[in-house]
Amino acid sequence: MVRFFDALKSRYLLLRRYYAASGFKCSFELFAFFFVVTAVLVAATLQALRVSPVVSAVAFLAVMSLVVTVPVSIRNTRISKVEENMPDALKHMSLVLKAGGTVEGALQEAADGGYGPLGDDLKAALKKLKDGKTFDDVLIEAAEAGGSVLFKRTAAIIVDAKRAGAGLAGVMAEIAEDSRDVLRIKRERYSRTTMHVLFLAVSAVLLSPFIFGFTITIVNYINMGIGGAMPGASKQSVSLCDLNFLLTLFLGVESVIAAFAIGVIREGKMARYILYAPVMILVALLVFELGKWFSLTIVGGSGVVC
Repeated sequence: MVRFFDALKSRYLLLRRYYAASGFKCSFELFAFFFVVTAVLVAATLQALRVSPVVSAVAFLAVMSLVVTVPVSIRNTRISKVEENMPDALKHMSLVLKAGGTVEGALQEAADGGYGPLGDDLKAALKKLKDGKTFDDVLIEAAEAGGSVLFKRTAAIIVDAKRAGAGLAGVMAEIAEDSRDVLRIKRERYSRTTMHVLFLAVSAVLLSPFIFGFTITIVNYINMGIGGAMPGASKQSVSLCDLNFLLTLFLGVESVIAAFAIGVIREGKMARYILYAPVMILVALLVFELGKWFSLTIVGGSGVVC
């Protein structure tokens, strides 16, 4: 139990650190409270509209999940911008060193070079360097704080090369070229998988839920018509409420699988987009209800009441 609370505390502190890097001015507690209130209001609104209690519960959880999803998404976006600017920043620093500049001067030039979040990290590193820390410690700490795997590997290579006596200017120039190649491969992978991701997202979150919602209303209309024409008929073997529950469960599982699949296709990591699964489930269930309503406006009668 103690280990569980320690792990929970470490996750909370990590989330606070992610939130601190998001740039929001309010405290994390106020940020979380805002989403709690929003989640309650959304769930209450859906209940007032007589939407299924399952959908209302999923809506509450989906909005609450944004407390984690928003800071992590902003952090991932920041990491992407850092990695995009890293080759140019390294090339800039390399040229300054080749021109006879100092390490501190190279950092200052790159920090003022308009490299976005990477420039902010380099400014923080420059301040620590002026406070008396060594270049190796400053670079490693900046890479750890940034969170970019590419930045961490680059910092480790530069530090090892410096300790081995290699020229920093040449090392930075070589790393800049290698980083540019890595980013080009990543962009190519994104461009080649865009259609696959769109197909998965649209089919799992929009198309199949709408078809299921439209179809179950038609089935209910036929069922009521048969029941009215044959009043003495025996009860149906499969309840439409059971079918509605099975379809709801299927759409939830399908959305989670789609999030896993998008992570594998996009990043090569299954859990990369799992944070978006609650929102995907919510959208799928809302489209499912929309399909029921749309079908009901066409055929008339009453919908599936469970």
